[in-house]
Amino acid sequence: MVSTATLISMFVPLVFSFVLFAGLILFYKKKTGIYVKPIIIGSIGFIVITQILEKILHVAVLTNFPNYAEHPWLFGVYGGMAAGLFEELGRFLLFTWLLKKYHDYKGGLSFGIGWGGIEAIVLMLTMMVPNIIFAFMINAGTLEASLGSQMPKEQLVTIKETVLNNGVSYYLLGCVERFFAAFMQIAFSLLVLAGVVKKKFSYVILAILIHAVIDFPLAFYQTGHIKSLWMIEVHITIIGILSLFFIKRARKFFE
Repeated sequence: MVSTATLISMFVPLVFSFVLFAGLILFYKKKTGIYVKPIIIGSIGFIVITQILEKILHVAVLTNFPNYAEHPWLFGVYGGMAAGLFEELGRFLLFTWLLKKYHDYKGGLSFGIGWGGIEAIVLMLTMMVPNIIFAFMINAGTLEASLGSQMPKEQLVTIKETVLNNGVSYYLLGCVERFFAAFMQIAFSLLVLAGVVKKKFSYVILAILIHAVIDFPLAFYQTGHIKSLWMIEVHITIIGILSLFFIKRARKFFE
């Protein structure tokens, strides 16, 4: 059985992601002011670029290389570079083509809020909703009857064990991760926009490389070579804190 506390903790990151998005908008609206259009473009851009275009590439690559988990170093390089290229070049193209009138500090902040805010919502929905459904099925005793004909028995056992073994802290840590990741996305947006404003594509290349380096260790957790979720959360927290410092200092790029 999945405990009531665990079930409640599954809903917390979902609610938090919506609160985070709204909170970022309200906070920066009061602090620096915001633009609505860059927030909308940033949100739509994240969905199209990462959830459609990038995932098409991932499906093609992982289908042809099903043993990727045995090669975490190569998987890390691929995953990091794919994320860096799609996200940072995507930002560059959107700033260049659709947001020509928003090349100031407030425009970069607004775009980053849209990108990071919708990322939190989309990832929490895709991660938590299936777990919540599986948890209710397990407690009702209908998991095997409902899904037994749709997937291999081994996969069903893995899903059940995962849902039963993930405790409250596992789900609550998702709030911490999304909080700091949102500021990372704002920082990347400002860095890429600075490259557009100063006509220095080297800034975009720098953003791609930094993004790849940040994402590289995550491959070792995804492939099971790093077991501790806390190590990943500490990694993201450090990046988030550094991003906050950069966001404050990035204003000088646009003065």
